[in-house]
Amino acid sequence: MKLVVDSVTVRFGQKTVLSGGYITSQTGMVTGLLGRNGAGKSCMFRALMGGLKVEYVIVNIDGEPIDLKRIGRRIKYLPQGRMIPEGMTLKRAFELYRVDFWEFALQFPQFTRYAYSRLWEMSGGEARLAELYLVLMTDGDFCILDEPFSQIAPLHIEAVQRMIREKSREKGIIVTDHNYEAISQVTDNLFVIADGYTFPVESRDDLVRHGYLRPA
Repeated sequence: MKLVVDSVTVRFGQKTVLSGGYITSQTGMVTGLLGRNGAGKSCMFRALMGGLKVEYVIVNIDGEPIDLKRIGRRIKYLPQGRMIPEGMTLKRAFELYRVDFWEFALQFPQFTRYAYSRLWEMSGGEARLAELYLVLMTDGDFCILDEPFSQIAPLHIEAVQRMIREKSREKGIIVTDHNYEAISQVTDNLFVIADGYTFPVESRDDLVRHGYLRPA
């Protein structure tokens, strides 16, 4: 199964953020999207998910256009900010997403004590890990993960990478993060946003040329 997002155009007043946003994803692969702060990575994701009014965006799966009003059924999205309401208990959130909390606690035993805790009672990294797990485990054809490694404790980075790789066997996954090392180790292909457009990345030189990395 293949997802194509094309011709994303986003403007705020006179400022053009994206004028040729493009990215693809397919079952069995992890696609990385890189870009400097303000390049438009989150704008592209919000445009794709229907959460941002844009001038133009094309979204199709296996060549069929997708209604953005129903896209949440096919694509699950981890936004940059908080996904679960702060006052909701962790177990209730898992029930709403129809994901087994105790399987999660088996993999991350420290969360057993948080079953009936509210999100505000957890650290930012703990809440982020729980939200990431929910998005990956919820039924859907694709996942978009906006900064999944943000606030994640170093001892959990490998576990997060492993989860992403394992779930990519059955769904396409798009990831963006400022942790270049973590994202480069888990992705099969990379894109970079620069000057409002998306470019494929074949080597480190491409990232240097588009201003994402400094020359060695």
